[in-house]
Amino acid sequence: MIFYKMLDKNISVPEHVFQHEAAHMLLNTALKRLYGIERYSIKTGKHGKPYLEDHPDIFFNLSHCRGLAVCGISDSEIGTDCELIRPYSKNAAKKVFSDSEIDFVLKNNAPDESFFRIWTLKEALGKAMGTGIFSGLKEYEFVFKDGEPFCKDLPEKIFTQKIISGKWIVSVCSNIIQSQFKEV
Repeated sequence: MIFYKMLDKNISVPEHVFQHEAAHMLLNTALKRLYGIERYSIKTGKHGKPYLEDHPDIFFNLSHCRGLAVCGISDSEIGTDCELIRPYSKNAAKKVFSDSEIDFVLKNNAPDESFFRIWTLKEALGKAMGTGIFSGLKEYEFVFKDGEPFCKDLPEKIFTQKIISGKWIVSVCSNIIQSQFKEV
């Protein structure tokens, strides 16, 4: 399940601190609602991926950006990413996208949205694998079949995307379908 919260812009703390706290609030909400867990300890694995120390069978991933926080929680490995749709960086695309992914962005009527559709998929994959965005993700190529994302190199992974309020893209990578998005 994916929990998300649109964030108020009128805050008194630095924006990145507020976003981080909002994502953790979503984790608290998810753990309490889905599992009845109110107290937990977060540890990090070998590559820095967080996990619940006393609940190794519950997987989660957090993401935040300007105006949005997201928490994905599952009984299977999960990675999430969210981004505000904005003008994209051609240099970032060259570093992380395949030639056909760059073509997809350039030929699309909404290139900024198309860029972030692929970018968030790659970041969600890197987070699900625990490797991050710049760890060989150029080799994993995404295509869209009937509008749905698919990774040609990892057909066993299931990718879900949602555009929220026409402003943000949320992508999820898991081994099971994550189709429920719930605003908190």
